[in-house]
Formats: sequence, structure tokens, C-alpha cells
Amino acid sequence: MMQRRHLLPFAAAAALVPLPAAAWFWRRGLPDPADATTSLADVERAVSRLIPVPEITPRELAPRLASMVLFDVREAEEFAQSRLPGAHRLPPDMPAEAFRAAHAERVAGREVVFYCAVGWRSGRMLERVQALIASARPAALLNLRGGLFRWRAEGLPLEGDAEVHPFDAQWGRLLRRTLER
Repeated sequence: MMQRRHLLPFAAAAALVPLPAAAWFWRRGLPDPADATTSLADVERAVSRLIPVPEITPRELAPRLASMVLFDVREAEEFAQSRLPGAHRLPPDMPAEAFRAAHAERVAGREVVFYCAVGWRSGRMLERVQALIASARPAALLNLRGGLFRWRAEGLPLEGDAEVHPFDAQWGRLLRRTLER
């Protein structure tokens, strides 16, 4: 299983401190996915509070999937394992200007959904691009609440492997707890 390490984006270059993905997440005031009492619903509420962007639930998205422009904001290995049908992958660290240059025509007049494993990376991407992409006049920019973890928990189909890439061991345990409920 792959182990990801992230850098604190706001730290000065000399003070960058690599952290395991789960620690990076909960140090921002979010629930720790390694804690057995943390549920996906806890993570969803925290992401919605800390990244206040418009959201769509998996049940709202499922019947409209074919009419939406979908952007998967996960690492290539995660995307290769499973994804929503027709999704375009974006690197989580893609600059807003690069997104606009590559996708402004694709999103013009369309409803656009960003997603990742739980909604954090996709929510951050949506935050970065929403002002710059406004000139393309998308009909809506939405973040998938709970990401692919919630999508899978609701029994909705994925393209590729039927399983969601767990990102790392802590997130894998949260995903297993979610699917067992």
C-alpha cells in the first residue's frame, strides 16, 4: 500500500515539515482518520465547514452523471484504480492558471463536479479555480460531498476496479469502517 507524505503549504521554505497524510489532515482541525471513532460523516462535516464551496451528494450526482463535467483530483495511482465514468484527472497541486488554460472551453456553460477520496483535495482545487474560471461561465462548480469514499459506501458504480484507492493506511481503515456500517 502506498504511503503518501505531504508538505505544509503555508510553511516558509526553511521550515517545511513532511507529515503523514492523516496527520497533515487532522492538524488543520479535521478529524483524525486513524482514530477508530472518526466516521466519514465527521470528515464530511469538517471539510464542508473548512472549505465552504457548493456541494453535491453522490445520490444527487448519480442520475446526472453523464451530463456533468467530472474532474478527479487525486494522484495517478488512485485514478488508475477506480474513478467516476468519464472523469478527467487533475493533479491535486495543479495551479489555477493551468486549469483555466487546459479546461476553460470544456467547462463553459456546463455543470462541473470536482471529487477526490473524501472531498478535501477537490474542495481545495475548486477554491483555487473558481474565480479564474468564472469568465468561462460554467453553469455550476460543485464538490462531491464525501468523495469516492461516500460514493462507494452508497453502492454506486465505479469505472475500473470496484474498490476505491485508500490513499494510505489511515484512510484505508476509515474506508473499511465506512463500508462495514
